[in-house]
Formats: sequence, structure tokens, C-alpha cells
Amino acid sequence: MQVSSDETYVLVGYVAAFRWKPPAAEWTRHLPAEVVSVSECLTDFLPQDQEPFYAPWHQTWQEAAEAAGQALPEAGKAHVLGMSVPESGAAELTVRTERWTGHPIQVNLAQPSSPPPGTDHGFEVLGFEHGRFHSWLCYSLHHQAFDRFGIRPNDRGLLATLAEARQVAEFANINRDMPDGTPLDVHWLPALVTEHDQPRRE
Repeated sequence: MQVSSDETYVLVGYVAAFRWKPPAAEWTRHLPAEVVSVSECLTDFLPQDQEPFYAPWHQTWQEAAEAAGQALPEAGKAHVLGMSVPESGAAELTVRTERWTGHPIQVNLAQPSSPPPGTDHGFEVLGFEHGRFHSWLCYSLHHQAFDRFGIRPNDRGLLATLAEARQVAEFANINRDMPDGTPLDVHWLPALVTEHDQPRRE
């Protein structure tokens, strides 16, 4: 997937994540067999005994790679995923996390940097609420995105373009606390998800 070069992104943090395998159910139709996600609502992260205040986030690629290496063979492969947000949305996320003194996300946003090279899988629409990120899949926003805008997830369960992710995030924010909407105190934003399983080039 090619990310448009005319948009600047700010690194938020890393996770050591397993792929999420959606159960066979009506709400998971149109999703691939394995979904890439940085939302703790959907999948498992390493280390499993991470301090709750920090979980599941790591400040650096090295920390996330070390955690991913702790995966047991029977659990499958854990992947190092980086989350970045468009520069235009970084300020609002910074304000929402400003009470997280010392948290990896707060530290990275306070010292903004570009995400390192990796494999871009697409954009996940994330809902920030009380220190955690929900996935757009949690509230079946992928169905509403298709019904209203003709937008479908790609083969990673993500959105192919930032424009699509922004459209879905704006819709979710406008329809908060509606009968078919999301909770009023969840703020939705588009996030680029990049895989960094190979050693980084300095």
C-alpha cells in the first residue's frame, strides 16, 4: 500500500501485537481471516504482564521488538506495529493525553518525529476513551461505512486511504450518542498502521 507523500505523519507509539482472527458472525462479514489492529479491544499484546498504565504501548521500536520476541511458539507470531497520526490531528491527541505524564504516547507526541520506514497496512479508525483506543470494528462502523459511503476494509481489515479513514472518523464523531452511534465521550481519529518486523535502518 502506498501512503500519499503529500501528508506528514507523527509517530504515536508501537505495540507488539498478534493478528486478530474475527469469529464467524454476522458483524464480522466482509472482514479478512486475519485483521491488523493496534486496538486492545480486539487482539492480544505483549508483554502480557505489562504495567496497566503503559499497556499495550511501547515508546521505541526496540522495546516493542523485544516484547514481540517473547511470543510462545503456540501463540503464533507477534508483530511490531507502529501507529502514526496525520500531523494535522496530532495536536488534539496531544491535548487528550496530556495527563499521561511519562506514558509512551505522551512522550512521543511531546517530541514529534516522523514514523520510520516499514510496511504500511492501511488506516485504522480509532476511538480514544479514558486512556484506551477502541477500534472502528467494535461498533460495526465498517458496516455503516459501506452502507453510507461504499467504503470497505482492505485485506488487512483496515482502510486503504486517509480520505476514507477521515470520512469514517468524521461520521462516527457526528453520530456519537445516536441510536446507531457510538458513546458520547469517544473521540474518533484516523491512524496509519505500519509493520516494523525488520530491523530499522538508521
